[in-house]
Amino acid sequence: MMIILRFIAVFLTVSLLVSSVANAQWVFLGRKALGKVHQLTSDMKGSQQPGYDVATVLLEARAEKVYSTAVMMLQAHKEWKITQKDDKSRTVEFSDGRLTAGMQVSPLEENLTQLIVASTGTPGKTDPTSLVVNGVLRVCKEMAVHCQLANE
Repeated sequence: MMIILRFIAVFLTVSLLVSSVANAQWVFLGRKALGKVHQLTSDMKGSQQPGYDVATVLLEARAEKVYSTAVMMLQAHKEWKITQKDDKSRTVEFSDGRLTAGMQVSPLEENLTQLIVASTGTPGKTDPTSLVVNGVLRVCKEMAVHCQLANE
């Protein structure tokens, strides 16, 4: 019986140590990604299909603050109309009549948040790239958080 109890105690100790080391590695990797705006864009040139553009960034801030700042900024720009908003899931959809975009704010930790902005558009009418990336950078600036494009 003592051998089994020792085995269980050793197993639990090793499990806790391994999980804390793994968690520390994720935190380290996450800290290196803070403020780096990553972008994924479709090539709309020569196509009649709507394109897409997505930008994402990790911010060292509370999700509630990021969400309220972004919504406040959208409401301040009269050319953008909020078409759908869900405060509980921290999502917002908005449009200027030509482009449609959506935003999601997700808490990862107490003071670590992922902001995702995605847009669609009609080729040749507007450059959606500037919409999502500039939107993310404006939220960063408003919150006094340093952000930059990941490839810079």
